[in-house]
Amino acid sequence: MKRPDPNVVDATFRIRKQSPEFYLWLKDWYYSELERLPSAGQNVALSQGRCQVLKELYELFDKSPDIAAQSRRIAADHAHQ
Repeated sequence: MKRPDPNVVDATFRIRKQSPEFYLWLKDWYYSELERLPSAGQNVALSQGRCQVLKELYELFDKSPDIAAQSRRIAADHAHQ
């Protein structure tokens, strides 16, 4: 996944905070696709690709509070130097 810049991470955190339903829906979708992966049949590569993208999006939303807080600490440290 292309590494998101701090503004995108911050926006992701705001979406997660303001719309927890979206975060939970994304999490549910990711785990649902993951559970179906062993029985993908002829479209294994397509299913694997979908799982990979969903995993990266889910992890971005899941980790966005920590990443955003870390970015703010780094920015504050640089401002004080």
